[in-house]
Amino acid sequence: MRFELPGFLIEVMGSRLYQIEVGSFPLKHKFDSYGNQLETELGQICSSKDEVQRCTEALKSDFLPDGYYGSSELIGYPGEIRDITDFSKIVCFGYSSDRAPFCLDFRDGCEPSIIWWDDVYWRRISPNFKCFMELFEIRS
Repeated sequence: MRFELPGFLIEVMGSRLYQIEVGSFPLKHKFDSYGNQLETELGQICSSKDEVQRCTEALKSDFLPDGYYGSSELIGYPGEIRDITDFSKIVCFGYSSDRAPFCLDFRDGCEPSIIWWDDVYWRRISPNFKCFMELFEIRS
């Protein structure tokens, strides 16, 4: 792993409290950390650094610039960011219940923000991993 994972993510990966056997963790509210409407669930968090590495490598083949994906055009969706064509500073740590990746975005500085593939576009949903986890109802 080229990037240092946030300490809280490492804690979460090592805790059975956050490992989802069946179902998913629902949102507490229908909004992301920035107040934009959000509809998703937390379906899986990687359980090891090796799994994070495998999920991150998969991004490069799952999101190939092909004329449809890879556009630099912004449409104006909530939290929208440009399509990512260079995944060298993106780290996948989990998935929504429909298998859309949740990722750490290290492109803007030291503490990575959280981005998510929302069906047809990437969007920023939290400024950091701790805020991201606060979006969901974690059942013990």
